[in-house]
Amino acid sequence: MTSITIINRYILKELLQPFLLCLGFLSLVFLLTKIIDITDLVVNYRASLSTVLAMVGYTLPVMMQYTLPMSVMMAVLLTLLRMSADREIVAIKTGGAGLSAILFPVGAFCVVGSLLTLGVTVYGVPWGNYSYKKMVVNIASAGVDASLKEGTFNTNFDGVMLYVERINPEDKSLHGVFIRDTRNPESEVAISAPRGVRFFSKTAETLTLRLFDGEVNQVNLADRSVNAIAFSTYDIRVSFGKLRSDKKLGAKARDEMSLSELSDYIASEKKAGRNPDTAIMEINEKFALALAALTLGILSISLGLRSAFSRKSSGMGLGLVCFLLYYVMHASGWSLGKSGVVPPELALWMGNAVMGSAGIVFLVRVSKEKTLGFDVLGGLITSCVRRVAGLFRKGGRA
Repeated sequence: MTSITIINRYILKELLQPFLLCLGFLSLVFLLTKIIDITDLVVNYRASLSTVLAMVGYTLPVMMQYTLPMSVMMAVLLTLLRMSADREIVAIKTGGAGLSAILFPVGAFCVVGSLLTLGVTVYGVPWGNYSYKKMVVNIASAGVDASLKEGTFNTNFDGVMLYVERINPEDKSLHGVFIRDTRNPESEVAISAPRGVRFFSKTAETLTLRLFDGEVNQVNLADRSVNAIAFSTYDIRVSFGKLRSDKKLGAKARDEMSLSELSDYIASEKKAGRNPDTAIMEINEKFALALAALTLGILSISLGLRSAFSRKSSGMGLGLVCFLLYYVMHASGWSLGKSGVVPPELALWMGNAVMGSAGIVFLVRVSKEKTLGFDVLGGLITSCVRRVAGLFRKGGRA
């Protein structure tokens, strides 16, 4: 086994641990943004632990499309900074291995991270988003059924209050039913029946109660007149209202579509004369985020190899700044693409273009044993600050 192979394996091993730590930590941070929605389902719809774990699993691909590039960048930066601080990079160069012995394993690591991110954005994100929405709708559906409790006034339906004295556990039939319907502003309806059954429709998002051998009392609010009607069979349909007003399955959203579905959607929008820019940007985002793992990784190589940064850990701070700058440009790309300022095919590639170009320029400078140029920039900023401070001091003396 050659020394180059040993170095490559060693660097790959060193990259793996910080990558997994960063991925786990960042995924946990992103997961906290979903805690409110998950808590709502647990409290209001009595979701089980297995259901909550499944929902977390469906959320992971959405988080990983961002956390994977972040973790790749931070893993490369932390590893190279540590190796610089421990003089391991100097030892590798002294042994005659050269910079390529470092660039090859780190570059391969970034390429693998980019491919993993591509798999997540193309396949994982649409599957996770749609599966998550289906589970939310199913939980809400079960919540409608669970909300009908014996001896309790159920007010989970807009404008309808429902009371059931007893529910048969075998056939789920209702006994001793009383309903107050206030959906019509001109009249109120009170319905009572000794027995009834229920039918739940997911597609229509309604609950139908079929009552038998009861009575309907309708009160006209204008003149306070009352009409009583006996019935043998009576159907009343109620919507889920506030119980699931925001929990509808409906058609797939753009972030729930596969590449083929997005392509068909774009073709149909163009045929109908509508603007398909957001769908075009959705496709480009999948590949732009995947390439981010590579471009940010290349940038972090040059930052990590610059031993001057490792002494005060300024390279770590600079890496975080570059990372935040990338996602600011990514978010700005969405705004510029939607407004038509930048073509939708190019809007989400700005971050990759800027960070990739900077990474290549910095890497060339590092390979030639030059500084990254931040010392010159820092000197200019310091000089400007001193001049401004001097002007203020002169003004104060005057």
